[in-house]
Amino acid sequence: MLKTALLILTLGPDGATHMALSEADSLADCVAKAESVGAILTGAGYDIQAMRCGQTDLALTPYQHGRDADDMQWRYRVVVKGASLEDGFTARPVAPGVCRANGDENVFCAVSAQGPATD
Repeated sequence: MLKTALLILTLGPDGATHMALSEADSLADCVAKAESVGAILTGAGYDIQAMRCGQTDLALTPYQHGRDADDMQWRYRVVVKGASLEDGFTARPVAPGVCRANGDENVFCAVSAQGPATD
């Protein structure tokens, strides 16, 4: 089942792209969340590599603050579409060492503390 979600990609202190995914009630709700979260992250000194709102069937465990590098055990290949926040994305789990961006600025190999949801 497709749901609206906000995808956030940041550059972690280890140089890896970190991914967070959060559900939203609608595209408008997602855009509002993106603007708010984006301002907070930028103000805190995070390097946002990409943010997109879109429809996804990817079901992940909920985002939790305060995760450390050891929690970043899940890997995803992420493709952001277009240049606008509303242009969407695709994200798929991949095995460690399998993801390749091949120099495409819209493709990211990301790590996350959010794993596949078991429900």
